[in-house]
Amino acid sequence: MSVPGPPDPVFTLRGSGSPITYLKFSDPSTQQLFSGSEDGTVHIWDLKTHRSKGTLKTSPGQSVLWIEFISSDQLVTFGKDGVAHTYKAADGSWEQTGEIRTSAMGFCGGIILRQDNLLALPSNKTSAIDLYDLKSLQKVRSLFDSSSKLGMTMSIKSIADSSQFFVGYEDGSIGLWDSKHSEILDRTKFFEECVMCQDYSSGANLGVCGSPSNMLFTWNRTENQIMKGSSLEIKNPGFNDIRIRGDHKIFATAGWDHTVRIFGVKKLRPLAVLTYHKDSVQCLDFSRDNMLACGSKDQHISLWKIY
Repeated sequence: MSVPGPPDPVFTLRGSGSPITYLKFSDPSTQQLFSGSEDGTVHIWDLKTHRSKGTLKTSPGQSVLWIEFISSDQLVTFGKDGVAHTYKAADGSWEQTGEIRTSAMGFCGGIILRQDNLLALPSNKTSAIDLYDLKSLQKVRSLFDSSSKLGMTMSIKSIADSSQFFVGYEDGSIGLWDSKHSEILDRTKFFEECVMCQDYSSGANLGVCGSPSNMLFTWNRTENQIMKGSSLEIKNPGFNDIRIRGDHKIFATAGWDHTVRIFGVKKLRPLAVLTYHKDSVQCLDFSRDNMLACGSKDQHISLWKIY
């Protein structure tokens, strides 16, 4: 099936000075985009002026792996140095309010389990996830499957309004965990390589995962189980990120081949290939009004309006 010609980005953001490693849109009322870089800096972009209006030096010299809003005026970041920082907005800037030193060294970010007021981060123990109280930032417990050799935790994804979450492992499997009962409910093997990226939409009950291979796999969550769905063979190998849009209609993949691929959720049909970037696309995010941001190793961020 032929893929339609790509549209052009509506705007590009330049000036980060380092490859882009993570993207997070803020609340629509503030019209801001937060970008994490390989040098450990978080840039705050004003989407009205398309200029950087400030920076946070979160993990100097180490990639920013994760950025998330605890609330509209509270932020948490996590870096490749294994340190999480929390911030609070004050008088037009962000002030650091706390930190967690995990000693974890890897590529996995974190998640917020809002149902339980917990923060989940990779542990310094291989394959383990540590849970922290969101207010005190004190470690509550660790989750670890001692029955299997899974390798490093590679990716993690929360489930909306749930204590359950998914963890992708170095051995190519994804596990479904329950934080409330501290147990793994199911685990399914998808790849021979590591699970580089994943996303899950509760509204569509659809998960999508990618690896260094040229395959994408989907799954559904049914009665505490991971049910394998379809597979998609892509022309070029390697995926860094996957994002399902909030309206559950499309999802995007960030590729090693410098492209962003757009697929329909309902039929998993390829819809477009975005070809602006000159190096590997490393991260993606959708805004609530369906703007797509793409961050690349070429140090540029492209903004798109898709369908």
